[in-house]
Amino acid sequence: MTLTQSLKTLGCLGDVTLEANHVRLKGWITSIQGEPIDQFKLRIGNQEITEFKLEKNLPSPDVQKLFPTLPNSDQARFFIYIPLDKIAPEQFNTLVQLIPIVKGEEGEVLFNLLESTLPVPEKEDRLGVGGSFKFVACDFLGHFVNKAQLKPHESILDAGCGVGRMAYSLSYYLDDTARYEGFDIVEKWINWSQSVIHEHRPNFNFQWANIYNKRYNTEGTIKVEDYSFPYGNEQFDFVFLTSVFTHLYANAVQNYLKEVHRVLKPGGRCLCTLFLLNEESEALIKTGKSSQNLIHEIEGSFCTDLDIPEASMGHRESSVMQWIEALGFTVSAKYDGLWCGRNFGTNYQDMLILKKA
Repeated sequence: MTLTQSLKTLGCLGDVTLEANHVRLKGWITSIQGEPIDQFKLRIGNQEITEFKLEKNLPSPDVQKLFPTLPNSDQARFFIYIPLDKIAPEQFNTLVQLIPIVKGEEGEVLFNLLESTLPVPEKEDRLGVGGSFKFVACDFLGHFVNKAQLKPHESILDAGCGVGRMAYSLSYYLDDTARYEGFDIVEKWINWSQSVIHEHRPNFNFQWANIYNKRYNTEGTIKVEDYSFPYGNEQFDFVFLTSVFTHLYANAVQNYLKEVHRVLKPGGRCLCTLFLLNEESEALIKTGKSSQNLIHEIEGSFCTDLDIPEASMGHRESSVMQWIEALGFTVSAKYDGLWCGRNFGTNYQDMLILKKA
């Protein structure tokens, strides 16, 4: 399957730093088609910022190394300097939204935070979900908004929410009419999220699912392939699963997809990340270019370590598409990941956007 939703731009807002007399934004941006970036629209909290200094088209060898086939990836770095007196005091501890303009049209929104005060988990727990806590939270907020058209008022389910990494940035994006629900199998992470994020945003709720997992919850009493999401039918506008299917066997993935379809409202969307095995990714694995050596077949899935298969699991793309279509989902977009050694991708893992009829 080659379906890919068209993107105008690809980039990253990596740093938002408060300095002596200004706020500095650092990142990189380029047009997918190689067209010049004309300008940016900038919003901090609910304030549109129109006065700032922009330096763009700066050398970016790190970006070129990661995306060697992306046009202008060698000169994609930018800096933006905003005088402090141009930012209203109440806009600190808010979301930064940066929109590149290409030929008069808006590209994909880049997100970060300005002086966020919401506490983060302990380092051990941040590393438990992969590290780079705030950066990944804001990066995925961009995926949710740009690829799945997430709106600030919607009802959201975070299936496998970890220690609240995605909830962290969403707590700055969703408004008070929205609903966020998250569940995870690590009780400690749920307790932290409920005590910190829920305390900050009462419309954010977290539940522990006592599901057995050889890596994350060895004392769990529920089989993941039998687990029913603890929510009623047709509750959510948007469900996402980030780095969840990469730790589940095929029968568990099928069960979760069934549950996602059940709890989504008609017209609702799902974003999920996976390691999809197809002709291209399998060839890259064979040549040693992949970061995931998914060569051991086990119970309809593929893993890198037979001792702990759940540490990293991939699935045949053809099988996944059959499961999805059998449930009545439409695949509205597919984005190839960088995990297997591709020269281009919008994320490390493969990503699917599903829509319920």
